Amino acid sequence: MYKNSERSRIQIRRKEIIALFFIVMIEIIFVITNILFLSHLYKDGVKNSLKENVFIISNLIKEYDKKDYQQIFENSDMRFNIIGLNGKVIYDSRKYNEEGKLENHSNRREVLEVKNTGIGFDIRKSSISDEVMAYYAVERSNKEGEKVVVRVSKNYGDTLRMLKIILVAELLFFTFLNFIIHAFYKKYLKRDLYRKIEVIEDFLKEKGNGENLYFEKDPWILNLWDIVQKWQKQNLENIVNLNREKRILHQIITSIDSSICLFDENLQLIIKNSRFNYLYEKDKLNYLNLIKDIEIIDIVKKSVREKQNQKSEVYILRLKRYFSVSVKFLDQDQRYLLSIKDITQTKGMIEVQKTFISNVSHELKTPLTNIKGYVIALEDAPEPLKIQFIKTIKNNIDKLENIIADFLNISKIESSNIVNIEKIPVARLKAELHAILNERIKTSEANITYSLNLLNKEGELKIDFEKVLTILKNLVENAIIYRGDLKPEIEISIIETKSMYKIGVKDNGVGIASDDVEKIFERFYRVDKARTSNKAGTGLGLSIVKELVERCGGKVDVISKEGKGTIFIFTILK
Repeated sequence: MYKNSERSRIQIRRKEIIALFFIVMIEIIFVITNILFLSHLYKDGVKNSLKENVFIISNLIKEYDKKDYQQIFENSDMRFNIIGLNGKVIYDSRKYNEEGKLENHSNRREVLEVKNTGIGFDIRKSSISDEVMAYYAVERSNKEGEKVVVRVSKNYGDTLRMLKIILVAELLFFTFLNFIIHAFYKKYLKRDLYRKIEVIEDFLKEKGNGENLYFEKDPWILNLWDIVQKWQKQNLENIVNLNREKRILHQIITSIDSSICLFDENLQLIIKNSRFNYLYEKDKLNYLNLIKDIEIIDIVKKSVREKQNQKSEVYILRLKRYFSVSVKFLDQDQRYLLSIKDITQTKGMIEVQKTFISNVSHELKTPLTNIKGYVIALEDAPEPLKIQFIKTIKNNIDKLENIIADFLNISKIESSNIVNIEKIPVARLKAELHAILNERIKTSEANITYSLNLLNKEGELKIDFEKVLTILKNLVENAIIYRGDLKPEIEISIIETKSMYKIGVKDNGVGIASDDVEKIFERFYRVDKARTSNKAGTGLGLSIVKELVERCGGKVDVISKEGKGTIFIFTILK
């Protein structure tokens, strides 16, 4: 339980080294930053001083000829040059009449900067005086109007030496300060701390219970011992609590996969995950204040009252959703585990299945009843009526085939996400569509026209042929069925872009009421039954259209007005 004294010293020593390293790094950063700041400050000072000299010289060379320069500047302490734009020295304040012997200055950094920006500044070692100099140069015009470079210079060596002295002084200061701090820490603080820790450690090893631990000169050790003893006790309690919490958490994880809440015996919240936060009030602890809906609260109350597990399904009216609510009573810890799972989708699937069975039964029963009745009637029917009865039987068989085809299409869509893109001639799409709907087109005398705007010159489409054919078949078939008393006029338009096809099916039928437009893509939905009771269909056609379009990466929209016809527009990705 207790660490070896030597091991503790090694750990403390390691931490001291790390702390010392960070302190030294901070001091080094401070020194470097300070020197850089001072260097920048001195550079600015020198630059401003040279700038003033340039101003004076620039004004003078505008007023006087070159032959007068020496007379004007012979008593001046300023070190400067007048340089032509070709780099030749025109005048040098220190080497008057020796300008022809001086090197060409066109490659000097400050002169190069003047040519690029109009102003040049540089600090470097002079090749003539062997001193570090600061140079400042600008472009000006002399009295003759000639463009020249005025360059002034100043000794910068003294400044550098001063910066070095400051750097050395700061390093010595921080070194001395670190030494004093370390000596004080090691001689007084650290030694005293070690001694007191050793006293406590020895006493814990020998007696352990802390009774009669008292030092007349150091009574605070007793307080330190009390703190250590309490910490030890709390630590043991924490280990027990952690083990229990670990067991509880494991139970939660293994039994709940939805929203979970763990309550203590007083029904105060201990822990809650982040699922379905809309069921709970924020920053509340008691379950009555925490849970928003009375339907869930009632189930929790029942579990608390009977101290038993409870499970029930509830419908939350404000959310219009179904939930499975489960409360588990953890008798070992007198706690309650609440889990809530959203089962709205499951309920919806059950309702869809019920609707499906009901619709299948109804839709199959009607044509089968008609077939059966006319088959019986054929036995005694006169010869002229037999042909009519056989035709009626055939129509009802066609209805059965369409119904079964719709159910098979829905099943195929739900079982496969594969999209088979291939190049298909538009002519083939037209031919297949007319072949499928040939009987309906002839019977209704429908007129189908096409409007094509394709990028492909060969008249080919890159589509899933089966899916697009099914979509168009359903839309055109609907246009023929719901035509009213008019001869069907149907226009199919295909517009191609770089990424998709935009396809429209326009008719002159009865149209769709505004209240029905948002619902027509729902499975088994049929518009006003009084208007469509004599029309064959399952209510799956437009649902199939929507699902196939979405499988092809597009979307479908409808524009319709009662008595004015309908336009279906859908997109298909290439």
